[in-house]
Amino acid sequence: MSTYFIIAWRNLWRNSRRTLITSASIFFGVFFAIFMSSLQRGSFENMVDNMVRFYSGYIQIQESDFNQHRSLNNSLQTYQTFQQEIENHPLITQSSQRIESFALAGSDENSFPAMLFGIQPEKEEAISGVSKWLSEGSFIKSGSKDLLIGKVLAKNLKIAVNDSIVLIGQGYHGVSSAGIYRISGILDFPLPDLSKQLIYMDLQNAQEFFSMPGLITSQVIMVEKPEQVAQVIRDLTPKLGAEMKIYAWDELQPELVSLIDGKTASGKVVKLLLFMVIGFGVWATIIMLMHERKRELGVMIAVGFQKTRIMIMIIIESAFIGLIGILIGIGISYPFIWYLFNNPIHVTGEMAETYKSMGFEPILKFGINPDIFLSPAFTILIIFAVLSIYEIWYVARLKTVTALKA
Repeated sequence: MSTYFIIAWRNLWRNSRRTLITSASIFFGVFFAIFMSSLQRGSFENMVDNMVRFYSGYIQIQESDFNQHRSLNNSLQTYQTFQQEIENHPLITQSSQRIESFALAGSDENSFPAMLFGIQPEKEEAISGVSKWLSEGSFIKSGSKDLLIGKVLAKNLKIAVNDSIVLIGQGYHGVSSAGIYRISGILDFPLPDLSKQLIYMDLQNAQEFFSMPGLITSQVIMVEKPEQVAQVIRDLTPKLGAEMKIYAWDELQPELVSLIDGKTASGKVVKLLLFMVIGFGVWATIIMLMHERKRELGVMIAVGFQKTRIMIMIIIESAFIGLIGILIGIGISYPFIWYLFNNPIHVTGEMAETYKSMGFEPILKFGINPDIFLSPAFTILIIFAVLSIYEIWYVARLKTVTALKA
């Protein structure tokens, strides 16, 4: 069998220019497919990370009915033993408890509806980095009675840092809730809708306001990598109470999943067109190669070479061409992608403002998952496997007399 490989390798370099051109076309296809896949994967991971950090977390534990009916009556009791399970889990990086509800925010002149978040300030900061949106004042601390308020809401209420704000709402099981609080800081979110309605207060302060001591509406859990979510859910599910339900981020944000699926599908179409161009180019080269070697193949058959052996040799030649392009493509793209993975591109100008307006960090991140490199390689191998059918067909129907006259 080694003889086939030796002969096939030597045949490649009988026309080195054609071999190098064909391999180069494969190299560029592999390189650009890897680059595109890496950028797309990195962008999606950055998008997901921004969204889950700001709101849902990678995993969220709620009362079983809270996701469908977002009422304070569907709240959770916090158990110390379960908290220990979360803190001790090796894959969980951060965890925080929240209360989510609504209230009417008022000042001397105006009143507006607001979305009220009760948070654990230090833990929430580690997850979502709320303080980076702070435009005035200071961030709240655990036990604080002060509030953080969105910039547009503060403007509508005509209040500033150190002013007072009145909150009126409905607490646990319909209890009336009311209180006067000091504004500690103003948050300028990139999305105006958030700045128009968000208010943050310390978790204990929120529990007092809503008359729900020891209760929360959700437990947010973070992991280092999205791939670890399924394992953490499997580990925590047996330890949940009867009233608890655990969700992955994609269950809580189906719109984001749909957006990613749509972008992924469009990326696949572009890569499909790219590989189709490569495939037809290689096919044209193989057709030309087979016609040029028609007389040579006829002589080989005339002197007693079996057609099956010729088929094997030609298929090995094609495989060599494909492997050369694949290996060079992966070999050059890997250090390039590795550098970009460790040094994301910081976007500036109008594009940066567009990113910020959507609530995303203005950087272009790249992924380095193994499938980014393996997928184009397998695609090229499949293309050559399909094209080898033509080579087999050509040799099988080749007539010795006709070939010798070529």
